[in-house]
Amino acid sequence: MDLRQVRYAIAIARAGSLRRAATVLHIAQPTLSEQLKALEKAIGVELFTRSSSGVKLTEAGEVFLAQATVAVDAFERAVRAARGKGRSSRLGVADGLDDMLARLLPELHDPRLRVAPMPTAEQIVSIMDGTLQAGLGYAPGSLPRSVARMLIQRSPVRALLPREHRLAANGQIALSDLAAEPLVTPESDAGRYLEGFVRHGLHPRLGPAAPTHDLVVKLVEDGAGYTLCVRDTVPVPERLAFVPLAEEVPPIEVVFLWNRQSDVHDLVHAARHLARTG
Repeated sequence: MDLRQVRYAIAIARAGSLRRAATVLHIAQPTLSEQLKALEKAIGVELFTRSSSGVKLTEAGEVFLAQATVAVDAFERAVRAARGKGRSSRLGVADGLDDMLARLLPELHDPRLRVAPMPTAEQIVSIMDGTLQAGLGYAPGSLPRSVARMLIQRSPVRALLPREHRLAANGQIALSDLAAEPLVTPESDAGRYLEGFVRHGLHPRLGPAAPTHDLVVKLVEDGAGYTLCVRDTVPVPERLAFVPLAEEVPPIEVVFLWNRQSDVHDLVHAARHLARTG
């Protein structure tokens, strides 16, 4: 008796006939019949009664298959778990979230985890096709059903500008005042930071774009303009200051993404801890 024969018996019971089971299993019916007979001989009881209309489990067969199904399921879970432990996981991380990543990694204790810098939109595609196990990014407008999301942090949008800037001395800044100043944005996600202006009928003056959030901060420090893309929990140079906006604009939401069908319990658990601690 081997595991393959037990799987064959389960398939026969579900199909209700040797012919249908053979079709599902993609093997010849005589071969399947021989394997069933070998299993019954090894166990010492008949598992099925045969008739022209198909097969039916005997009382002994019902008892055996009930336990065997649980055992096979447990075996397959063990195999998946073992394979998962031997395979490295990939976590996509969007630009500007290094501080979030630094807080997430100590919760994982997984030397096989590989971090892949990746925009949120690309993370979603990679999570769907299985090349990425999870992602840390910015809240997308919508998600496929197979991809789950968890809110990690919601940050108010604040203007980041040099402390000596004339607007930095105000307790808060109106969007109408900012609209006349050059807005520095990340190249990959400039549109998201224009939404607040558009809602209030304003047309912001676009300044230079940078490939990364770090370079956005550097441009602001060099006097190229102000930015809205940096969360106020991110450390910035002393020469810069975060100033609240007078109007309400959509916050910056950091989310954890994963495939609902993937075995990423450790990653999800670590993400939940990160969400609880803000």
